[in-house]
Parts: sequence; structure tokens; C-alpha cells
Amino acid sequence: MSLQLESNINPDNPDVPELKAFIQRNIPKIAQPLAGDLQWYSPHAQLVPESFKIKSVEKLASNRFKMLYQFDGHIFSPCLDLNENFTREEQVLFHVFPGRLEFELIENQQPSPADEL
Repeated sequence: MSLQLESNINPDNPDVPELKAFIQRNIPKIAQPLAGDLQWYSPHAQLVPESFKIKSVEKLASNRFKMLYQFDGHIFSPCLDLNENFTREEQVLFHVFPGRLEFELIENQQPSPADEL
């Protein structure tokens, strides 16, 4: 599964600080897909707004990069007496193509009971 983000970054020689700044400015567009399905933690888990931070961007090849990021989640369920915060660090690979960045997302949706049968 991939996530595309329109950009005007030169794919021939992308600059790491420029990429990091561009992605950070566009976090509201990509935070939820990058955080994935938080149902693995709890059916009540939610992404904490504005907690998404890019820790590093590393060049792997001419137009291929690895991004390490961090986000916070919150689980609240009064019936279960839960009011917990958690922090996750994840990484994602992405490519710089003409007119876009393409992130290689790992699908992490919780399987349904039908999938288990």
C-alpha cells in the first residue's frame, strides 16, 4: 500500500533537510495514514493531534529515503478505567518522484473474525 504526497522537490538531487521540512509542513495530510490503525492497542485508541514528529530522514539511494517518526496515542475508556498515553516510534521508506513523494506503508489493520476462519 502506498501514500502519495504532491511535491515540487527535484527528484534528481533531493536535499534531506528540504525533504524533512517539506514533510513536516504536510504532516496534517499524512499523519493518520502513517500512524495506521491504532485498534491494535485498543478499540478506544486515538492519535493525539499535533504529536507527530519527524525524528530523522536518511538517504538510502538517489531517490529512496527512510524516515523515522514518532507520535503519541491516547486510550480512554471510563468503563474499563483506562486513561493511558503511549508513544510509538516507527519508520517508513519513501521515494521522490517527479511531482510527488510516495511512501511505502505497511498495512496494519486488525483482522476481522472472518479473516481468522
